Amino acid sequence: MHHRRLPLGPPRALVVVLVALLGALGGSVPGVAQESSAPSVPVSPEEVVRGDSSVRRISLVINVGAGYTPATSMLDTLRERSLRTTFFVLGWWAEQHPELLARIAADGHEIGSHGHSVFDLTRVSDAEVLADLERADAAISAVTGRTTRPLWSPSAGYRDARVRRLAASIGYRPIYWTVDSGDWRTDATAESVRRRVLEGADNGAIIVLHFDSPTTPQTTAVVLGDLIDTLRARGFELVTITELLTGAPAGTGPPATPAAPAEIEPLMSNS
Repeated sequence: MHHRRLPLGPPRALVVVLVALLGALGGSVPGVAQESSAPSVPVSPEEVVRGDSSVRRISLVINVGAGYTPATSMLDTLRERSLRTTFFVLGWWAEQHPELLARIAADGHEIGSHGHSVFDLTRVSDAEVLADLERADAAISAVTGRTTRPLWSPSAGYRDARVRRLAASIGYRPIYWTVDSGDWRTDATAESVRRRVLEGADNGAIIVLHFDSPTTPQTTAVVLGDLIDTLRARGFELVTITELLTGAPAGTGPPATPAAPAEIEPLMSNS
């Protein structure tokens, strides 16, 4: 995938510097919870595809970094409906859009890693997998003041046992999805996204949406408010990934520290 890259100009660099200074001084990004005792998802190479199927909860996760125009109206919709959710962000996008990432964090959303810029981690070496994940965390945490660990969702869903093991070795838990909204497709429509989400909605479901796919402004951004309202009317509680997987009350806030990394040694191959 080819991403359009813009130089990091002074205004954007200033955002990064100010947030980094806040973290160094023991401050925080406004609006982001800092609970030291917040629950965290256990680190493991075993991927997660849904939460507890006996509990009427759903997580609408939002992937970021396709490289097209961001649908910023989605942030307004989430705020208007008092919904904090989980964003999986690509590191290259964080470097180019620090203001938007800072806004996502300030609104109290949970932010996980979507990798940095390697499209398919299954096709690169162990060292390159680890470097991509570390680079992503550095880029994102430079803006948010918070590590993305332990939450990682593979770019485009590309993963295998080796990649999952490597991710777990540096403190990540692979998060996949139960329902693909299909909003990344160039032929997606607002109605097709709405239909796929509502038809797939079930207890514990992880439903993936996109912030900047080719059609997001005309599809997901248009129906997001209705999706939230309809799912809530059906009795679902909409929560973050951490809340979905730990059973924590909604609004607990992103964990201040990750769970301890798994005791796993990476397999350093050249494949």
